[in-house]
Amino acid sequence: MTSLKKSFAWSLLEQSGTKFVSLVVQVVLARLISPESFGILAILLVVTSIADAISQSGLGSALIQKKNATEDSFSTAFWLSGGVAVALCIAIWFLAPLISSFYAIPEIEEYLRVLSIVVVFNSFNSIQRSQLQRDMRFKILFKASFIAAIGSGIIGIGCALASWGIWALVAQVVTQGIIVCVLMFVFSRWVPRLVFKAGEAKELFSFGWKVCVTGILGVAYNGISELVIGKVCAPAALGYYSQGRKYPMAVITVATNAVQNVLYPAFSSVKDDAQELHRLLRKSLIAGSFFITPLSLLLAVLAEPLVAILLTEQWLPCVPIFQLVCISHCLLMITSVNMRGYLAVGNSGIYLKLQIIKMVVGLIAICTTAIISGDIYMVALATCCVTLFNTLVVDCKPAKRELGYSMLAQYRDVAPILGLSIAASALASLCSMLGLGYLLSGAIEMLVFCAVYVAGVFLLQDEAIRSCRELCIQFMNKRRIH
Repeated sequence: MTSLKKSFAWSLLEQSGTKFVSLVVQVVLARLISPESFGILAILLVVTSIADAISQSGLGSALIQKKNATEDSFSTAFWLSGGVAVALCIAIWFLAPLISSFYAIPEIEEYLRVLSIVVVFNSFNSIQRSQLQRDMRFKILFKASFIAAIGSGIIGIGCALASWGIWALVAQVVTQGIIVCVLMFVFSRWVPRLVFKAGEAKELFSFGWKVCVTGILGVAYNGISELVIGKVCAPAALGYYSQGRKYPMAVITVATNAVQNVLYPAFSSVKDDAQELHRLLRKSLIAGSFFITPLSLLLAVLAEPLVAILLTEQWLPCVPIFQLVCISHCLLMITSVNMRGYLAVGNSGIYLKLQIIKMVVGLIAICTTAIISGDIYMVALATCCVTLFNTLVVDCKPAKRELGYSMLAQYRDVAPILGLSIAASALASLCSMLGLGYLLSGAIEMLVFCAVYVAGVFLLQDEAIRSCRELCIQFMNKRRIH
């Protein structure tokens, strides 16, 4: 248990430290570079993210899930992933003119060809990361990711100050992938062997291809709105939309990614013990929601002062999008726990099936809304509704059969936390009517939210909240002892 806590701590530090640096870099870049440039980058990143999902082919998840993974398994996966990545870079090189023509933005061709280089380094990173996650060596992941975030941030900001525009954004993304790859080799001291076993590749791919397709669908689902808005709206509108989504998702996913990195190997280790797996699933959902749900709704309350203070008032049009993203992600732990649970018990098929359903639902709702309305706020509202539907219905529908943790049981476990968070956000929102400046208004809203939430935690006697309260007290007592 101590080892698991240490792993979670390092995983959380890796996610939070890296994301904090990345957010600071993005804030500085947003002050130096136009919304149009960020809109074009959003289109580019959807293309390269799909290429990432294909090149990695779910091999990392397969390696973590595989009980008897050997050095040959990791080396085979490394060369397979790298080979596919190189092929995809070549494909992107030839497809770049078509993509540029589709969006009627000639510069996209050059940007995309340069950015595609990062696909190769990301494919290598995925195997290195899987090996470190499997061995719970999150300290190395933290060091590599943190240093890369700082180094690439310096390069990106330097290029922006030199008036490179979107090239500064491209340089920042590419250099981050390269630095992480190099540092993981240096810190882990793992070098792939010159071996490729077809049997290993077949076994890994038999599990991984479903995760791969799921990843492609996930990227496509998350990028549908950007791709459609990029076609029907001006690049500046897409810039507001992508930035409005980026910042809250970055903050909220810090905690969820840290939890997910530990949950998958932890769930996999007890997958043959149904009772222990159920206990761990429930504990993870309650504890994760205890922090992520109020964090999401607090960010929604603070959206306007945060955007005005950090990004300047030119970015205020992205505030409603920022708030809708926060609302749609307030129950993200339901998705995280269920999806990691399905993978841990070896059912990548259900993982793929659910992603296809979510993709179809999202494609119909979001594309229809974007084409008919041509309005980024209507698209953001449709995306919010689809995300909540997928979280509350699609992702947890098979949980009772696959994990022994029913949909209604999950609702009951998170309901008190959600209710308390909504009450805190409603009271805090009233403070915005005072007409104070952004800084003072934001500070008061945050204090009111925290006061209401903490008071509710100590006053309510619900089992879920009580267990989280006891966990926090134990943590604080340990901190005082040390």
